[in-house]
Amino acid sequence: MSDRDLIDKADSLLKRHAISSPSSGSDTGGIPVLTDIVERPGGNAPEGPAADMAREIFTHVIAEVEGRLAADLEKRLVEHLQAEVHVAVASALGDLRQEVANAIGDAVTEALKRK
Repeated sequence: MSDRDLIDKADSLLKRHAISSPSSGSDTGGIPVLTDIVERPGGNAPEGPAADMAREIFTHVIAEVEGRLAADLEKRLVEHLQAEVHVAVASALGDLRQEVANAIGDAVTEALKRK
């Protein structure tokens, strides 16, 4: 069998299937299947119990993801900022020690000059 014969047979099979396939769930008792396209009236969001459940699940998932991301973000910020704060505090204390030592030295020198 040549490639062309195989393609022709596949094409014929697809055409037969397309003609006999359900287009709106009619062969499944009016229940749409995954291959059916479900039109929304007016393009609005779907309504009913399934839509309510979908919204509830969506809201729950988003809240869960946001909660986990917020906790993870806070933890990472604390880790990064804690190290930076320690460095900044150590640097400031080092600068202040030198300034305090200089101020004390200047005060002692000034006091000695007065006497």
